[in-house]
Amino acid sequence: MPELPAIAVFSDGCGLCKDAVSIMRRAAGSNAARVEERRIDDVPKGVIAELGIRATPSIVFNDMVGFVGVPNEEEAELLLKRAEIDRVILQYSIPKSDAVQGFASGRVPSEATAKALANEFYPFCTEFPLFLAAAISHLEDDDSRMLLVHNLYEEHGNLNPDRIHPALFRNFCRGLGLKLESLGGHDPTSPGMQAARMMLEICREGPAYRALAALYPIELLFAPTCDIMIQGLRHLHLSPDAIDFWVLHSGKDVEHAEQLRKGLFKACRTPDQWQRALGLAEDTAQMFFELFDHIARASFLSTEEQISVYEEIKLLCSDSPAFAQHPVDHKSAAYYTSLHAGKPGPWFLRALCDSERRSLVSRFSVEHAKRLAPGFEVEEAPRVFGRSRVFFHSLEHLKQLKDFIRAAYEEEAKQAGGGAHIHARP
Repeated sequence: MPELPAIAVFSDGCGLCKDAVSIMRRAAGSNAARVEERRIDDVPKGVIAELGIRATPSIVFNDMVGFVGVPNEEEAELLLKRAEIDRVILQYSIPKSDAVQGFASGRVPSEATAKALANEFYPFCTEFPLFLAAAISHLEDDDSRMLLVHNLYEEHGNLNPDRIHPALFRNFCRGLGLKLESLGGHDPTSPGMQAARMMLEICREGPAYRALAALYPIELLFAPTCDIMIQGLRHLHLSPDAIDFWVLHSGKDVEHAEQLRKGLFKACRTPDQWQRALGLAEDTAQMFFELFDHIARASFLSTEEQISVYEEIKLLCSDSPAFAQHPVDHKSAAYYTSLHAGKPGPWFLRALCDSERRSLVSRFSVEHAKRLAPGFEVEEAPRVFGRSRVFFHSLEHLKQLKDFIRAAYEEEAKQAGGGAHIHARP
């Protein structure tokens, strides 16, 4: 078993508290040392109030009260699992994003970020009921299926067409003055669409534990995300109808997360399935964090530098035999620029120039990108953007990436000139 997060049993020294400590340590096995007893008299009152501790024994992990009282053996094992998976997910808590905090505080222009939120999150919101429906199809356990059916019922406004959650989100879009038809024609390569596609594929493929492991982080992270989005939106003085979607989910998704967690624990029938669920939950949480971090940076455009990078990439590709038929074009979206072979469509590179750590994102695998960009820092790209990213620090430095840039361009030009676009890359 991997090392668990620290688990504290807040105690007043009574027999029940000692029983709680003993049961939790026994369930933790080799990680028993991670379960500590904390005497309530030794803890500052401010900490007690912040955690919301009102009785002893209280079992606390990941800065929250997970259980009050003495758990039985089964409950103790489930608490340890919850502590483990929640720690993996909460490291990607959306309020940890500096850009999101800037939006919430009003330090950056709110309108641009709110419109990016509407555009990028629209496909994810409208397809979320499809994620649930696909996940339900894999569930054999009646109780778990009923929990998700109830969630799906609420997503459909308890069968009130005006309260369907995508309809509430459209009210938000209208409140910002956006035309819904423009949202319907969303760029299929945008991070919001990529995130929605990733979730739908996982939930359709199954099995049950994978679908639930992808859905649980979304529900766990979304309530606090809605809280901080509401803070940022208040600077725009929108109508109650326009922010109803965010207000509704700020509380409701806590209940939905609990439902999904129960289903996930039942669906993971072997240690191997549990470890796979942990890995997928972390990947999904990271994707969700990156999506909102991307959205919150909509006002952080460095247009002049983006254009300079585009012009340099265009120049580096200009001597390619494909250039006459497929000249390099670009399209800006939030804080990155997409580079295209010909008219804007499928991209061959994305340039991120929002910080000193400038990078080019490609569809190449990390291994292939390293071969094309020797001496450069290369890492796996955020899932909502591509497969690999290569870092550069100046236009002069960028010129040394000609082989990498040309390979990405010519691969896309080949696909543009030879039929259907192929997403898989070496």
